[in-house]
Amino acid sequence: MTTNLRISLTILTVGFAIEGGGEAYSLLTAGSFLPGTSLLFLLPSIATLLGLLFLLIGRHEWDELHRARVHRANLIFALSVLAGVVAALELAILATVAGIGTPWWTQLLFGAAVGAFVLGTFVTYAQLVFHLVTRPSKVALVASILWALVVSAFVGQAMGADLPTILGLIAARSFSVGSLIAPIDYLASFLFISYFLLLAAYLDAHVTVARGVRPASPGKAPLTSGAPPVRSLK
Repeated sequence: MTTNLRISLTILTVGFAIEGGGEAYSLLTAGSFLPGTSLLFLLPSIATLLGLLFLLIGRHEWDELHRARVHRANLIFALSVLAGVVAALELAILATVAGIGTPWWTQLLFGAAVGAFVLGTFVTYAQLVFHLVTRPSKVALVASILWALVVSAFVGQAMGADLPTILGLIAARSFSVGSLIAPIDYLASFLFISYFLLLAAYLDAHVTVARGVRPASPGKAPLTSGAPPVRSLK
């Protein structure tokens, strides 16, 4: 296994532990510690970018299976970032073009873009290691996506409903966002379940990498590190 793959897994695993622990603590202490909103759009994206970077550095050692997985993960993450850009552009347009207001479709678009941005990172995480883990961990990855889907839908709905208030704060050049942060942070705190499920799956992937086990191609039995030397992961 490549050193870069191990570094990538380590970066993402540490990120899951930090973010999951912070979200759980925020939820259990009723918001006395609020990492969620500040890190919701920052830490996961940074960890994902670093993880993908180290994967790309070691791409000369990929096999076709791993290449396909990483390519799809890159595409999913790019679409996730695009959703965030759409949300930001919509805010900019609504704040600068008078007369549009905030009809229902603007709130729907804004909420959907924010929700897609949140969900996309979790789909990216699952895609990266789905071929590296055992069946129970595959179930954990799917469960993490489904739970993130539920939470991101609530986050998107809340953000869409708050669009008029956000635009009002922009127009007033006000930074008094405390009343907006608390509800969103509370909803985002429930993502700790997805983060911990990902943490468990990624620890399993670490074991696979450490053992040098190559995931089986369709119709073939898995190979272990005792098999003839190969350059790539399969």
